[in-house]
Amino acid sequence: MPNLQDYALEGIGPCLRLVNAEPLEPILTAVMPGWPITPCVEQEKTPDVCIWRHPKGYWQQAPALPDGALLDTAVGTACSVIADAAGAYFYRHPDLVGLHCGSVEINGQLVIFPDTYRAGKSTLTAAFAAAGQRVYGDDVLALNNAGEGIALGVAPRLRLPLPEALSPAFQAFVNAHLGPHDTRYGYLRLDDTQLAAHGQRCPLGAILLIDRDDTIVAPQLTRLQPGDGLWQLLRQNFAEHESDQALIERFLPLLQHLPCFLLRYHDAYEAAQWLCARWQSDATECLSPARVLQAELPALHSALDLADGRYWRASEAALTFPLGDELFVIAKEGGAIHRLNTTSRAVWALLQHEPMDLELLSETLASFFTGAELAQVRQDTAHLLGQFQQAGLINAIRV
Repeated sequence: MPNLQDYALEGIGPCLRLVNAEPLEPILTAVMPGWPITPCVEQEKTPDVCIWRHPKGYWQQAPALPDGALLDTAVGTACSVIADAAGAYFYRHPDLVGLHCGSVEINGQLVIFPDTYRAGKSTLTAAFAAAGQRVYGDDVLALNNAGEGIALGVAPRLRLPLPEALSPAFQAFVNAHLGPHDTRYGYLRLDDTQLAAHGQRCPLGAILLIDRDDTIVAPQLTRLQPGDGLWQLLRQNFAEHESDQALIERFLPLLQHLPCFLLRYHDAYEAAQWLCARWQSDATECLSPARVLQAELPALHSALDLADGRYWRASEAALTFPLGDELFVIAKEGGAIHRLNTTSRAVWALLQHEPMDLELLSETLASFFTGAELAQVRQDTAHLLGQFQQAGLINAIRV
């Protein structure tokens, strides 16, 4: 007779079944300390996530694993369960958006840093905990319509072994708080002053884009355009039930007043301590000027021919969303979002005002840029018009 036990999670209900897998229960409790896992009566309908003990580890089946998967360690299985639980939570709460980001509470506000491949957001999250800040998550954060982050209650997970270059103080913190782990990953065992519980809320205070660079001598903080933060939120979420258009309409009011920064650093613990001290004094006042990034448009295979004589106008079907000095444009309802910087926004505005050809546009732009050579402006404008055409943002017309 198999040993079968069903479990319910707050905000989801009965969703997990363990079969002959009793050793996994304390592991799950330890890696999800802020998200209660409660034994419940055996369900008539099989829960979405089922796990069986296997001679080589654990066998799991879930909506994301319809054919099942063999997981060789308890910690690896716990990682998979957390991913399935997060997916189920957002499925049952369509009013929330899930963000892939680290998040920590500083001075009563959440600082979030969206996921960037191998940028070290989990290590930085743990470093903030070591620096005395409360963590809301190192991978997933729920966001409501009021601009509040909502914790899931999952402990930070670090890749093991830790790099030897990390500061001794941070390594000592990790060793003192290391919970369930295997040879690849380790979860930190944090108390309720260090880790927010499931459902705890905190207003967003800033977006932090991170760049770990071994050549950096001391941490550097640079103020960015609001569009940088919006672009990351649009790219680092898993709100599959909402279109990009719905998401930008949701995020735009939030980003109007939410500052965005770039943090470049070498050592995560040093950066966390430095940033916390700066945030408590004058972080939003003593920063480098904002920088404007290049337009985020599709890769272009060929620009317009320099002899192209067609007149162009902005598509009447396009939807526009201004943010600071930048503009986000959707070519048609439900379409992809395109990010325009100051120059491309100016061209867009000119084409909204009246139809223009390549030559007239180039002459108009050249008059605004002191010292710019018309030939170079013409070439750049041909490139930009080619991008606009490819993205479906402009139409050729007869005049």
